[in-house]
Amino acid sequence: MKIAVLGGTGPEGLGLAARLAQIGESVVIGSRAAERAEDAAKSLRAKLPQASVAGAANARATAEAEVVVLAFPYEGIDAILKDCADAMSGKVVIDTIVPLKVEAKFFDVGPPEEGSAGQRIQARVPGAKVVSAFKHQSAHHLIELEHAMEGDVLLCGNDEAAKTLVAGLVRRIRDLRPVDAGDIRNARVFEAMTALLLNLNRKYKTRASLKILGV
Repeated sequence: MKIAVLGGTGPEGLGLAARLAQIGESVVIGSRAAERAEDAAKSLRAKLPQASVAGAANARATAEAEVVVLAFPYEGIDAILKDCADAMSGKVVIDTIVPLKVEAKFFDVGPPEEGSAGQRIQARVPGAKVVSAFKHQSAHHLIELEHAMEGDVLLCGNDEAAKTLVAGLVRRIRDLRPVDAGDIRNARVFEAMTALLLNLNRKYKTRASLKILGV
């Protein structure tokens, strides 16, 4: 299927685009500037010569895709949804966004009134099938295609078929396991856990991940 990665020029988006292209999906990198998107796509084609990777402005990428990944900073949600919400209606939208803030080198979250980035997106685009996922995976590890990923990818959303689709993508990325963590209200918990992992990374100079035991 064709997957748009909005914010695909940033570290997390580019890493996810690379992993999705590596497993054989057709990827369109989205950016506010089509030229930047194409430059990012060119860099991935150099790593993956057989992959299908293109670049386009966000609105066009969204319109052409069957699945849309949101991988840009939290502050961009309202502006990008203003341009792309109509094209997202009826589609699976994978939310990777965390409303992070940093104070005195301490990572925290500043949740929106809806409770989380995932809930805000779902409220703004009620016709979309939002699945919050990939909030805990290291951007550095994602882009290093020779690096085997570790840990579990927690998924939450209110559409079971959409979660099943995203879980299928996760299983095809080497050494990652999807875990269905319930409805979209749990996105607020995921986002706080991301801040915790970043604080652990800073303390121990590592790139921590999550593994759910007993499931």
